[in-house]
Amino acid sequence: MTDNGFMSTFRRTARALAWAVLLLDLFVLVVWAASGAGYFWPIWVWLPTALVVGIGWWHSEPRQPLLLKRAGDAALLSLFLIGVWAASGGGYFWPVWPIAVLAFVLGLSALRGRSDAEARVEELTASRAGAVEAAETQLRRIERDLHDGAQARLVALGMNLGLAEQQLSKDPERAQEHLTEARASAAEALKELRDLARGIHPPILVDRGLGPAISALAAHAAVPVRVDVELDERPPAAVENAAYFVAAEAIANALKHAQASRIDVGVRERGDAVVVRVLDDGHGGASEANGGLHGLRQRVEALDGSLRIASPAGGPTVIEAMLPCAR
Repeated sequence: MTDNGFMSTFRRTARALAWAVLLLDLFVLVVWAASGAGYFWPIWVWLPTALVVGIGWWHSEPRQPLLLKRAGDAALLSLFLIGVWAASGGGYFWPVWPIAVLAFVLGLSALRGRSDAEARVEELTASRAGAVEAAETQLRRIERDLHDGAQARLVALGMNLGLAEQQLSKDPERAQEHLTEARASAAEALKELRDLARGIHPPILVDRGLGPAISALAAHAAVPVRVDVELDERPPAAVENAAYFVAAEAIANALKHAQASRIDVGVRERGDAVVVRVLDDGHGGASEANGGLHGLRQRVEALDGSLRIASPAGGPTVIEAMLPCAR
């Protein structure tokens, strides 16, 4: 059940409890009146039930931050103690001591909340900086791939077409050879551009989702890759993209560096997170000195996720990413 579903159920339960307590208090009042009135003992029932209902009502408000809820609890409990003090005849104001303790604990909570908030800001700042660095690394990789791959193919294509044009009337056979080479260069350039586009944002991921996209990766692998994706519904686009690139980088790393003969890819929901786990039977030794894994961590942490890499010498290697997925 999601947080929103839980809070909705909680609020309905709190309202039902409030009505039940109200009926109980009315019943106690009738019993007191029917028993000949006298000392107003129903107050000892009303005070604790009012406390329970008040706290339940306060916590049923979905937009109240945690510290404010704690302050509300402390205030309700203080009023309850003052009510007990007044109902028991007044005198020495003993509620001051538990109220002072509540105020002290609330102050500590406020200080801790501020400290946690500052730490969270630092963590988010670092993760966003990592995301920027990862994006710059990705852009440099794309630039390098275009320069060394498709651009070189297109230059060769232009040269062959130029030579074919020059020799078309003088040496048709030689011109035909240049045209054949040009066609091959065009096919290679098209393939490299498709591979590059697939690495940026594969269309199948948008059209059909994570399972088919990872299966397409597996189909192009040189070793058997078992894919097992179980998701109740598609995650948000940012999470889906990150999950895909975790699988893509882990598979590429296993093939390129670990000399794996088998790779298993699993994607599961775990609470409010999507977990991607890639296992290979290669020789292990994977580390973040490999730029791909370092960039992968930055991509995952930019979404407030976490990445675990276990790769002892001799293998196996396990790469597991947990990506928060609040819907």
